[in-house]
Amino acid sequence: PTRLLLFMQSSLLDTEPSDTGLDETSQRSTGGSTKHTAGNVDIQLLRSLWPQSESLLNASQLDSGVELAGADDRLACVRAALTRRTPVSIGAIGGSITAGSNYAVRSGATHLYHHKLLAALDAIHPVRNGHSLSNGGVPGTGPTYMEHCVHDHMPRRADLLLVEYAVNTDRNPASFERLLRTLLLLPHAPALVVVNAHRWRAVRPGDGRTDKCWNSKWPVDMAANATQRAAQSWGSAGQRDEINSDEDAIADLCRHYNVPLVSMRGALLGAVRSGALSIPAFMRDCKHPAGEGHTYLAQLLLHRLLSPPALTQAPPARGHPHKCRRAPAALAGPLHGESGRESAASVCARGSQLPRFVASAQGFELTDEGRGPGKLGYVASQPGDSLSLCLPFPAGGAAARSPKVLWLGYLRSYEHMGRVRVSCDGGCSCLATLIDAHDTKDGVSVTDVRRVVLRAARRGVGEEREAAGRGAGCCSVRLRVAQGSSSGEHKFKLMSLLLGGADANSLQTFSLRVAASASETAVAGGRSTGTG
Repeated sequence: PTRLLLFMQSSLLDTEPSDTGLDETSQRSTGGSTKHTAGNVDIQLLRSLWPQSESLLNASQLDSGVELAGADDRLACVRAALTRRTPVSIGAIGGSITAGSNYAVRSGATHLYHHKLLAALDAIHPVRNGHSLSNGGVPGTGPTYMEHCVHDHMPRRADLLLVEYAVNTDRNPASFERLLRTLLLLPHAPALVVVNAHRWRAVRPGDGRTDKCWNSKWPVDMAANATQRAAQSWGSAGQRDEINSDEDAIADLCRHYNVPLVSMRGALLGAVRSGALSIPAFMRDCKHPAGEGHTYLAQLLLHRLLSPPALTQAPPARGHPHKCRRAPAALAGPLHGESGRESAASVCARGSQLPRFVASAQGFELTDEGRGPGKLGYVASQPGDSLSLCLPFPAGGAAARSPKVLWLGYLRSYEHMGRVRVSCDGGCSCLATLIDAHDTKDGVSVTDVRRVVLRAARRGVGEEREAAGRGAGCCSVRLRVAQGSSSGEHKFKLMSLLLGGADANSLQTFSLRVAASASETAVAGGRSTGTG
């Protein structure tokens, strides 16, 4: 990265003041018949397709923005499908940048990077009814959530998966590695491209702190202040960029597994530092791109997808359809040791997925209460009603001794709601917990979550050996409606389950509330699907 930074600075800081550092067509009218390209794609076409595309990356920035070309065999299969005019299914997972909002998925938001990629592919490689896109972004969540629930947020057989978490990894790169390994081991071997947005540094006046996130109310003009431009960095010799350490850790993992990586920082750092491009011109705040920033990310993705790396020999027939229907290759060992290995015993379930974890139900009924499939859950209404869950729990060994965390998603409301007592048995134990679903202070009905820490049940030596021989056991979690109630009624509705390792203990309650209450909308054929 240091050598790349020096190259970018030497090539871009010497530009004339009138040079924007971006594609030259952004400085003139789009009229005329001259065909101008960047990365082998017609610039005029992209500008006609994409909103917020007054400026586009030039060829040099496109090359710099592909931080790691990575292995090309899976992407070659996607290009082959495009060439054959076969519909391609795209899935995008990430946080609020991918979702399109801080609070909810905006499946029709045309300014998002993946939507712009879809529009370009529909125009360059048209197919009947268009290619398809699934927006699996969930605002406020990172890979520690998505590693367990990714199957709920992507198409069943995606051809291309886009993974965006550079500003959402929360200093826990092992969780990103577990997610990456899960995706690389999918049986149908989809192509993966990691999409790194960037947290742009801001120097706060007065104390010089750089750990605060600038926004539209920031007291310094980010576009004009030279100190702010000079503060942007990509590490220094012998130093680590703590603000962007997650981004660097993701890049390390991409190199370890040879996964293609496109980088906003790689494409734009030189132009920003030189003053050729102001940060507010393409960012909404220090983390979230504006429409123009999404345009740059889409252009980088399109460039990497359609422009394979230079080959030193004749390309093999990797794009042949029979060669593309193969099982994924074995992976290298985890870069972060056993903490980076994918989990074999995690659960993420909501709605229609809940019954497979229900061992018995007395008084609890699976119903959407006439409000649609997004509101499906197990509902009880009388004291003594009970629901027993059987959750996978490793038996024997260190994995069994490690605590796991269960998040219960339930309906919290200002009327009708009662309380349940949570207890554990079988292969696990937990502290007895009381959940009160009645809350009058907000006057609304919302999905809430409660955390329950699960530990392996204590056994004798003989029992431990017997359990280890059986493999994964059953952690029995029981919900029983209590007698008392502050509402005078006893309704309780279980909406979702998330069972993860010790890392899941640090998931933010707000993030889990958003994820547990997210609904699915199915739209395809040149349009987007929101699954977050």
